[in-house]
Order: sequence, then structure tokens, then C-alpha cells
Amino acid sequence: MNTQLCFRASAQSLKPRARGLWFQLLIGCFVMILHLTGFAAASLDPGDPAPALKPAKWLKGIPITRFEPGQVYVVEFWATWCGPCKANIPHLTELAHQYKDRVAITGVSIWESNDPTDLSYQKKVENFVQQEGDKMDYHVAVDGPSNDVANAWMAAAGEKGIPASFIVGKDGRIAWIGYPASLGDALEQVLADKFDVAAARSRRDLELKMVRPLDEAMAAKDYKRALELMDAIVAQQPKLAQAQTYSRLIALYHTDLDAGIALSNQILTDSDHEIGAYRMMASIFATQTDLSPAAYKFGQKLMAEALEKKEMTYLFLAMNADLCANMGDKIGAEKSQEQAVAAAEKDSHAPPDFVESMKKKLVKLKAAL
Repeated sequence: MNTQLCFRASAQSLKPRARGLWFQLLIGCFVMILHLTGFAAASLDPGDPAPALKPAKWLKGIPITRFEPGQVYVVEFWATWCGPCKANIPHLTELAHQYKDRVAITGVSIWESNDPTDLSYQKKVENFVQQEGDKMDYHVAVDGPSNDVANAWMAAAGEKGIPASFIVGKDGRIAWIGYPASLGDALEQVLADKFDVAAARSRRDLELKMVRPLDEAMAAKDYKRALELMDAIVAQQPKLAQAQTYSRLIALYHTDLDAGIALSNQILTDSDHEIGAYRMMASIFATQTDLSPAAYKFGQKLMAEALEKKEMTYLFLAMNADLCANMGDKIGAEKSQEQAVAAAEKDSHAPPDFVESMKKKLVKLKAAL
């Protein structure tokens, strides 16, 4: 899944109270995208036979060794570090209860580690599943370090982000691929033998053909071309405009800073200065290493505004440290990283593994000085 396909509903159509969630999901999806590189063409589409499920370990439920004729399956890919994935667990449990004996639901944890020699992540996933208990009431498995399941399903389908769901129909073939929020309607139709797989395949093919050139332009940092492609896509599919926000901001920050600032301010206004909107934009300045000094200056302004809200302070301080490093300000980077570590140690919501990585980064920054 990519930035253009992450969200199929425009934020403009959401009720005001829901917009905050939309921005939280947007940055969540962005983080997920980083775990898969490359833009290989999709080879797994609706109507194709479902690949086998051969995870490294089944953690809950009876292992699914084959897709039985007449049985419907849902396979969802997730990770313990993925906020939207964890937020969707109750929804999957609800579906598992609602369609008991009619639908077998499986959650497969993928992309848990970038180190193929480190298998400790499997125990981490197992502990997470045990802690969830009955709240995660469906089949659960974890992929191996070679990403065999992720490659057979996600990469083959051209999906670059999680959570992502697949419905396997009664004939053992993929019926539907998409974001879990849209799973319910498709599942009802598949169970009633009313789902149009051919139409789903055509819609998906159109989506992928429209956004793949944009993905490639962004990967190549051809931002002017990317903006042209975004405009062309919006002209054909206006509903995709909002889903392109993150990529459009990156492109504008590189090519037309004034327009980028204008769009940023509009996003903040529309979201009532939601912290998730700041987080989404701040992450750009933390991760993009080739912006202009003027762009980074605007990024610093956003960081300062976000810090005034006193929400996720450690995260914004850590991103500010990256921004300083991108500007070549090693002293500023070290100072901000020190503040980030101190804030994280006082914040019970800060993930321990993230705090540890922040400390290691601080050591490296000090060594660089």
C-alpha cells in the first residue's frame, strides 16, 4: 500500500470529530510505508488463487494449512509497532464473533524487524498476543525473518503498507484486497455470493495503474513530475485528492515552498490544529535531508507550535533533533535529542524500545561532536 491508496475516504467528508483520527491514521500509514522499499508491479489480484499461509509460527487458533472449499477467509497483515493495526484488533474480533463458523479470520504479523538474524521479535509478538487475550479472538501468526508470507501476499499484491486485508472466497481465490475499514461490506457480499470479483479486479487495476507512476516519481525525487501526476489523478479521481496530502507536501516543500506553506496552514485550519496534523508534517522535515534552509525554518516553526501543545513531547523533540541534523546543526541536534530522551523517560506512553533507540542515537550524536 502506498500513500495514495492508504485512505479511500476524503477527510473533507469526515465529521469534525473524526478528522483527528484521519490525521493519526495518515502518519501511521506513513510509518508503515517505510518498512517496504521498491515499487514492484503487482502480480496478485482479485480472482487469483490465494497463496499458501506458511508463517514462521502460529500463535493463536488452529493453524490454517489450506483454504477449504466453501469456507471464506480474511487474512489481515499487521505489526505490533503499527498503531492503526492495533486499533483495528477489536474490529476483527467483532467480525470473528459475528461470522463465527462462516469466516476464518487470521492476523499475520509482518515486518517486525529489519535484522534477518534477530528472531527476538517473535517472542515480542507472542507476548503481545498473550496480553491481548480475548480482545484478540481470532487466528494469529507471525512471519519469519525472510518475510516469506509478506512477500507472497503483500509484495505480490503491490501493497506497501499495513494494516491491509485480503478476503479469500469460497473458491480459494482472492476476492478483495484493501484497507480494513472497507472490509465489512465486501465480506457480506462474498458470503452472499454477490461479490463481483471481475469488477473488483478492474477497479484495483485502475488504481494501481494510476498511482504507480506517481510512486516511481516520488522515489526518484522527480517532484515536479510527481505534482503533475497528482493533478492528473485528481482530475480523473477527485476522491483520491486528500489521500495524496503527504506526498504533495513533500513535493511542494522541495519545489514550491510558498505553496507548501499555504497547504500546511490550510491543513492545520481544517483539522483545528490537531496534533496528528503537526506530527504528519513534522515527520517530513525530520526525514527529508535535502530541503532548503527556508523549508527547515518553516519546519522549526511547526515543531515549536506542536511542542506548545504538550502532547507527544518526546516525539516532537526527537523529530526536531533530526531536523537540526538535516540542517547541519549538530549542537542543536544533540540538545534536542537530550530533551527528547528526558521527556520520554517521564512519559509512560513512550514505548520502551523507542526510548532505547533514542538513547543510542544520543550517544552517536555526542560522539559526532
